[in-house]
Amino acid sequence: MKKMLIWIIMQFLYRGMKVLYHEDKRMKEEFDGWNKDKVIQLRVNHGPSITIAYAYLKGLSKVHRHPDIVITFKSIDTALMVFTGQMSVKQAYLEHRFSLKGDVFESMRFVRCVDLTETYLFPRFMTKRIFNHYEKKYKPSLWIYLKAILTL
Repeated sequence: MKKMLIWIIMQFLYRGMKVLYHEDKRMKEEFDGWNKDKVIQLRVNHGPSITIAYAYLKGLSKVHRHPDIVITFKSIDTALMVFTGQMSVKQAYLEHRFSLKGDVFESMRFVRCVDLTETYLFPRFMTKRIFNHYEKKYKPSLWIYLKAILTL
């Protein structure tokens, strides 16, 4: 059951990021800051994974290619805590709850995009608990949810 929930959340996180790439200039600036294509994989030991490709100035898509950056959560429970807003990515990193393969500097861009996406997808009481700052929303969360649900 936990694996299925994590897989669903990963899909929604991807869709939210894809929508926000076009709807929020901060997301676009973060990804476009790479200046070249990247493939990022989020995965859970003995659990689901998602591989996302970023194409410069084009946006995001799901792929099945060798990743440049791999973020691997060490347990299903940790991934669930991060993906449901019970723990920030920063806290999980500080507690060594995931491993990172690839360039740390480049992966921080991706983490900032995850944080921004969570700002839109989570209610404010959750984001106040996991982030020490509040990002302004330029579009209503409901708009992002609807576009994410309708985006293929």
